[in-house]
Amino acid sequence: MNCHLLVPDLFWPAAAGSAPIRDIRVPALQTILARGRGTRTAGSSLERWLASAFALPESLPLAPYALRGDGGEPGGDVWSHADPVHLKVHGNRLILADASRLSVTADETRDFVAALNQQFAPEHITFAAPHSQRWYARMTEQSEASTVPTTEVAGRSIDPFVPAGEDGARWRRIFNEAQMILHAHPHNAAREAAGALPVNSVWLWGAGRGGKPASAYDVVWADHPLASGLAAASGTTRRALPNSAVPLLKEPGGKSALVVAALLPSTAYGDVAAWREALLEFERSWCAPLLAGVAGKKVRSLTLHGLGPDFGYDVEYTRQDQLRLWRRLKPLHAYAP
Repeated sequence: MNCHLLVPDLFWPAAAGSAPIRDIRVPALQTILARGRGTRTAGSSLERWLASAFALPESLPLAPYALRGDGGEPGGDVWSHADPVHLKVHGNRLILADASRLSVTADETRDFVAALNQQFAPEHITFAAPHSQRWYARMTEQSEASTVPTTEVAGRSIDPFVPAGEDGARWRRIFNEAQMILHAHPHNAAREAAGALPVNSVWLWGAGRGGKPASAYDVVWADHPLASGLAAASGTTRRALPNSAVPLLKEPGGKSALVVAALLPSTAYGDVAAWREALLEFERSWCAPLLAGVAGKKVRSLTLHGLGPDFGYDVEYTRQDQLRLWRRLKPLHAYAP
């Protein structure tokens, strides 16, 4: 098996320095990085990496594929992500917190979506929420707006990222109207009274129609809806992400597998303790077994695609690389800029 291991949030923003990764020991991961054949890459999100891997345009028309991965049926319609978010005023800026910080309930989701649909029905925009953290909007026309994935805006000021381009003004108007509807919703008053962040906006991005993307893989292991939806649309075998790499090692030889290991908390919110704990579990459950799989001739090549907002690494590790003992293991912070 040739295994491609995609790991979002493996590297912290450059501004964080080495503090989040200093003095953490992950010998299997360090071995792959030190003895494999690697190159530093530009910063990337999971969404942009998958779009490139499946030969989709840089405009990121990803919503119909994610909707399919969430169990929806996009058909031939135009769909956009309309992710529930919280916008917090900070000085003269609005800072975005994504749905991972909100714990929106199913009942709240149903009522929020109903209010949005009532407002936007005259414009033939229909909102749907197959998952409480992931909402979508069906539109009648293809958008020419330039948009940015929610994950790339999380924890940051929205000013540089609001929709732009030919349809940017219309999308910004929809964005503002959605804020007014949600701000006044009774559920948000109840959330604030309970000490929870209100769901006071949606983040629109990734509009497009579905199609059949290209795939270089025989099988995709993933729980992320975008990866699952892209696999389904391309005709690639899909499998749920297991708790460890052990089931992968039982795969028949000759296959090319993409493993979307979206297992680390977002670095956007600076939760170092949670990230370090998750990295240690990733080392035990994934890096160590896959490294042993290379040694045991169950994995022909292991290619790590480690992502971060400002930089990343692509590293290919094979059995021959086990012999590069002169390449001493480096601490993770040595790979930071």
